[in-house]
Amino acid sequence: MSTEPEDSLESPEKSLIPASNFKRILAFGMDFVLLSFASTLLFFYIPKFHGQATDQEFGRLTDRLSNALSSPDQDQAALENLMIEFSEFTGNMNYELIMSFFFVLYFLIGEVFFGGRSVGKATFCLQTSSTDKDLSLTARQLVLRSFIKGISCSFMFLGLANLLFFIFNRNHRCLHDLASKTSTTQSE
Repeated sequence: MSTEPEDSLESPEKSLIPASNFKRILAFGMDFVLLSFASTLLFFYIPKFHGQATDQEFGRLTDRLSNALSSPDQDQAALENLMIEFSEFTGNMNYELIMSFFFVLYFLIGEVFFGGRSVGKATFCLQTSSTDKDLSLTARQLVLRSFIKGISCSFMFLGLANLLFFIFNRNHRCLHDLASKTSTTQSE
């Protein structure tokens, strides 16, 4: 009976092939579209979790905002005030915090339970690997990577910094790759 190591993320003998930049961008694009769709759905369901009064106020604000945006003779000052009111309302619901948590959780679930693969990565046969070929991925690496990547989806400046690191880093590694000492590799 052969005792060869399993072909898994934990196998240190596994040959790691760097993922192509094009596949990485497409995979992240797929994940981002999926997360955008999910966040839009959650945007309309979060007020329901805060109670009936919050849900009704959300309905009133969205109706007012929709009418103001579709009006051909819109008053810019009134529209700006309505946008500020809407932004404060979503802030009071902790929308940004909930969505950031959701994004981090999405990437963490993919990293931990699906062998370092999100939906986008799985589509293009990519996975997360440790940059130290002799060590398997640790929980700390996976949590740190998922946290930075998820927060990058929530905050434009961090997302832009992540993209700039990918573009200008010699090995095309993002902030979440560098901080967690991981990379995206081609899986077989």
